[in-house]
Amino acid sequence: MFGRFPQSELKIVAPDGFIRSVEKGTIDSKLAIIPNQNAIIFAGDEIRRTLPNGIEETFEVIDPVFYDGRRAIPAHFQVKISRKGSFPAGTGGNFTFNVSGVNARVNIGSHDSSQNIVGDKSIFTDLKNAVQTGLAESEERSRLVLLIEKMEAKVGDRPGFISAYQDFISAAANHMTVVAPFLPAVAKLLGWPAPGFVDTRLS
Repeated sequence: MFGRFPQSELKIVAPDGFIRSVEKGTIDSKLAIIPNQNAIIFAGDEIRRTLPNGIEETFEVIDPVFYDGRRAIPAHFQVKISRKGSFPAGTGGNFTFNVSGVNARVNIGSHDSSQNIVGDKSIFTDLKNAVQTGLAESEERSRLVLLIEKMEAKVGDRPGFISAYQDFISAAANHMTVVAPFLPAVAKLLGWPAPGFVDTRLS
């Protein structure tokens, strides 16, 4: 039924910047309908839709309600939302960076050419193994492995890593049960989540 309506790719972003999943759904200024019965979404999350110009239209989740299927209407989520605004991809809103710890840096009004490589990069080996074990051999599996290697190569390059991470999340949308256990460790390579000083820049 829901396939009759125009659907967008909707990114569900937790308050700490962690991407919970990428869902298909319909959305307007006050309501999002997400057909995936297994979607995980909470009040305070963001729903982000990428516009044709690359900007992310961003909505705050106010009240996600699950509706059981009845007659011709399958089970789905109806999510009350409030528009937050539009941001360049991967910036603003819940993607605001929290900076703390021994390797933390904040640069405002200046350029930082140094690199931080934080965490255990063996997470990428574990993630590749999970993909190769959990997915049947296919062109899609090979693409995910290449995207994991791209993420690993971009560690220390914040903008490059963000781009590679988002490419991987989009490509892995149908396999979240396989990759989700590894995503918090991957995200921490950029300091997600880490309570402390807030740096709203991604430079």
